[in-house]
Order: sequence, then C-alpha cells, then structure tokens
Amino acid sequence: MGTVRDDDAFVRETVDNHLELHGSRHGNPAKGPETIINRAVSGRGPMRQILGSDSHACATAKVQALQANLDATAETAPTTGFPATT
Repeated sequence: MGTVRDDDAFVRETVDNHLELHGSRHGNPAKGPETIINRAVSGRGPMRQILGSDSHACATAKVQALQANLDATAETAPTTGFPATT
C-alpha cells in the first residue's frame, strides 16, 4: 500500500477519469435496466447479463485468456493428482 499522498492522488485520478467518461459512454443507461427486467420477466436468459459492447469485448477477452491458460496446463494439470485406485 502506498502513502496517504499516493492514495489521495489515486483517488483524485480515479474520480477525474470517471468524470471524463460522463456523456461519452457507448451504452444507453435506460436500455440496461429494461433488458434486465425483460429477461427476468420472461424467465429466459443468462445467469449473468453482460450489458454493452465494451463489456462484452472485455468478457470475451477474459474467456479467451482463461481458455489459453487451460490449454497451456491441460497436459500437466492431471499429473498432479493422486494415483487412481482400483
């Protein structure tokens, strides 16, 4: 953890970044709740609703990174368990 001054600067920078986003986001804030309500009322839909193309892109990148990690450990992961008993 940084010093109090470092933390204050971080908080100020975070707030400033947030304020710069106001009015420049891709998504329509009215459509998110409407989508959630419609999905809930219909009884269909995913467990976790992703809203916005930017969020979808971030989630897709995360899934791809996780898949790459799974692929990279697919050979070694099974070798770390106890031997199967018969």
